[in-house]
Amino acid sequence: MHSGRVAIIDIGSNSIRLVVYERANRSPLPVFNEKVLCGLARELDVTGRLHSAGVELALANIERFAALARNMQVARLDLLATAAVRDASDGADFVRRIGALTGISTRIISGDEEARLSGLGVMCGIPVVDGVMGDLGGGSLELVGLSGDRLGPSTTLPIGPLRLLTAGRDPKRAVEQAIADVGWLDQFRGRTFYPVGGAWRAFARLHMEKTDYPLHIIHQYAIPAEAVRELAHIIASQSSKSLEKMAGVSKRRLESLPLAALALERVIGALKPRQIVFSAFGLREGFYFSQLPEAEKARHPLIAFAEDEGAHWRRFTLSPVEIFDWLTPIFAGESTSERILRLAAAHLSDIGWDDHPDYRAVMAYERVLQLPAPGMDHHERATLALTMAWRYDSNIKDKTVATALTVTTIEEQRFARRLGTALRLAYNLSGGAPGLLSQIALRRSEKAIELVVPVALRNQLGDVTGRRMAAVAAAFDLRHEVVFA
Repeated sequence: MHSGRVAIIDIGSNSIRLVVYERANRSPLPVFNEKVLCGLARELDVTGRLHSAGVELALANIERFAALARNMQVARLDLLATAAVRDASDGADFVRRIGALTGISTRIISGDEEARLSGLGVMCGIPVVDGVMGDLGGGSLELVGLSGDRLGPSTTLPIGPLRLLTAGRDPKRAVEQAIADVGWLDQFRGRTFYPVGGAWRAFARLHMEKTDYPLHIIHQYAIPAEAVRELAHIIASQSSKSLEKMAGVSKRRLESLPLAALALERVIGALKPRQIVFSAFGLREGFYFSQLPEAEKARHPLIAFAEDEGAHWRRFTLSPVEIFDWLTPIFAGESTSERILRLAAAHLSDIGWDDHPDYRAVMAYERVLQLPAPGMDHHERATLALTMAWRYDSNIKDKTVATALTVTTIEEQRFARRLGTALRLAYNLSGGAPGLLSQIALRRSEKAIELVVPVALRNQLGDVTGRRMAAVAAAFDLRHEVVFA
């Protein structure tokens, strides 16, 4: 893959979007993202051609997007076209016109490849997957089975909402019949369904609004399947006028949301999944993920983000791995998820150094809670944010971290407090410089948190060290001791 920024112009059935990523890696970070609604698939099933007004709007914006990407000096620019362009009789002519304007070849993605790339996008953003991915665009619905690091059977269905709204046939019957004909869905019953695409993201936002959910981040937003199906059934039966009165419904989605909800309801009915987990990663991320070296693919997405971005937030040369290793003895018995969060926290543990001292805990908490980082569910995200609050303040007010307290369990809150206070102690002892932590041992017995200090280093302990030790011990419900060896 290219080093440096990369860009992709995604030519969809409803929208044209330019996304520029800081780099193409395991945790792609978007630094620019803009879309234009062109409606290329409007009346496609009636005329067999791309919508004429949409074509002109798309060409003008693709030329602009290409110029923007070049001005940003991206190392690579890719143009991908999906359902509308591949199915239209004039799709090839449209692609030729794009080439004449930009000097860049457009890759027309087949239905099978679109399903594959969208599935890889979900795998890029969620470290452990098991179920079915569904990517609903304006012109088509792609379905693909996911199991660990493997893609399963896939299907592409011409039932995108924009396409059906102007198709001259009963859109609800078309959706119901198309999904009912996908026989392989039975193999994945009882697992997880991963919705992708703008219409389903709009549904997730609506669900957040209806339930007063406090963390408005779509990626890895998890909901019990029956709750989704109930709301989808209600939305599918609403008119545009009725939806307009609902809080949280975008005006741009009034036409398409009922059909998107119907498709979601029918997929859930066929799959009978255990839960629904929304993914903000899809075809674009999957396209770059497919080209990564195997070693890069093997990185955990959260750790990749924390390593790459955390390096910019550190003042000193103290290695996050040195902090992680030093803390390991007091976190014996931690789960795999906790271990990953602890390593991510070590990489992010200096994130608030340049904020005002009185606001470091709040700023670090808010920043981590809202990070554009993949690879963690909402519980893990809130736990990591709470950790950063405790890292910078030993007296956290509930109202300051109310969102995280709503999302997390008591056990997750306890883990965050333990990790945050331990990180606070590590920085007090080391001053952020390398080498000293490895000379002082931190350990945990049945009754106490112990700091084992060589006699020669006893003067390294300041007045604050005792308070930091006491905070760690209190988080573990133990007493604290300093042992000079």
